[in-house]
Amino acid sequence: MKTLSYAFFILIASVTLVSCFKDSCSNTMTYTQYVPVYVTPDEYRIPVTLSAPETLHDPGKIYFYKKYVFINEVRKGVHVINNENPMQPINIGFINIPGNIDMAVMNNTLYTDAYTDLLSINISDPTNPTLLQRKENVFNSLYFTNNDFGLLSHYEPTEVTQKIDCSSHFYGRDVFLTEDGNVFFDSSLANGSIGTTAGGNPQVGQGGSMARFTITKNHLYAVGESEIFALPVQASGEVGEATTTSLPWGIETIYPFKNYLFLGANDGMHILDIDNPLQPKLRSSFVHARACDPVVVDGDIAYVTLRTGEFTCPGDRNELQVLDVSNVDNPKLLHNFSMENPHGLGYTSDQLYLCEGVHGLKIFDKSNISEIGSKLISHIQNLHAWDVISLSDKSILVIGNDGFYQYNCTNPQTPVLLSKIPVER
Repeated sequence: MKTLSYAFFILIASVTLVSCFKDSCSNTMTYTQYVPVYVTPDEYRIPVTLSAPETLHDPGKIYFYKKYVFINEVRKGVHVINNENPMQPINIGFINIPGNIDMAVMNNTLYTDAYTDLLSINISDPTNPTLLQRKENVFNSLYFTNNDFGLLSHYEPTEVTQKIDCSSHFYGRDVFLTEDGNVFFDSSLANGSIGTTAGGNPQVGQGGSMARFTITKNHLYAVGESEIFALPVQASGEVGEATTTSLPWGIETIYPFKNYLFLGANDGMHILDIDNPLQPKLRSSFVHARACDPVVVDGDIAYVTLRTGEFTCPGDRNELQVLDVSNVDNPKLLHNFSMENPHGLGYTSDQLYLCEGVHGLKIFDKSNISEIGSKLISHIQNLHAWDVISLSDKSILVIGNDGFYQYNCTNPQTPVLLSKIPVER
């Protein structure tokens, strides 16, 4: 969400700096116009209820808890899937949560964002979710607010063909800014799709590598572009007061491992220790070329993917990086392997699952980390793979622009498709 608005203002700055001339000419061109969409608190502070099942239209994050799969419908809410039988998943309903992008679950409580607010929802009975707490304005810093229009939700892309009068526009390369403040992109660039803590043995679910929410040590963590929010989870399921810690710019994902949080950023990986759970401390950073970047960690090894090809993913690197993080104060690059357009990733003891966007899902043998790139076991094509969750029974959950897939990977050479819930547009 904030990524889009950030890109918008950076774009304006770039256009203003690069484009400082006018001319008298006109051309008919096709552009993608990004129109700002605003919402008001009255529109997103609504009751939490489970409505009838809805089809997937724009799926985002996925989360697994007990026998349920939760699929985010970007900025709309959460699909609730009964996955007791992975061969016949049942869509049991939709929780309408305007502004929802991320989620995490612990002890039958679903934690989600709703634009600036954080919701704690009791899902002991997923067919009857009930709101425990709405903590307002936790994520105020992630959004721009216009006093006249409300909170900036996102930019809606609209393809426009029109005659451009050069004398009335500032322009630079394939991007231009009209004098009324609208931003345009040449359509050829648009190849992408933005108290007392709980004790005992907490039951925490499993998110994907693209997550910006996670729960560990009885605390909920959420990352913004340059900060991390930490909130204690109370025995009631509600959360306590949030603390905010500043971070380097460009944070994209979060992954917990032991006493650390590994953050993927668009220029590297950051490691935070959470000895003091409410005050995460930056221990070290590993810097790489600018690119979109999730990370997962397996023991002393971190796997990082770098991808380009979208407006928010600059650079020219498409690769898998393998890092030694045995010394959290000095992570080191061990190997890097060229990929096509790597997105999310997951692993088992001997396999690495890597999403390649429109190129599908690849399964690698990771028993020898120096040879991963040449040890492709299988390649599942004809699907869009954005993120993956690897479960303990050798099955995987895959989400992408065209739907939700489940595979049995007991034999990784011949993964078996168990089920699919397609996107309908």
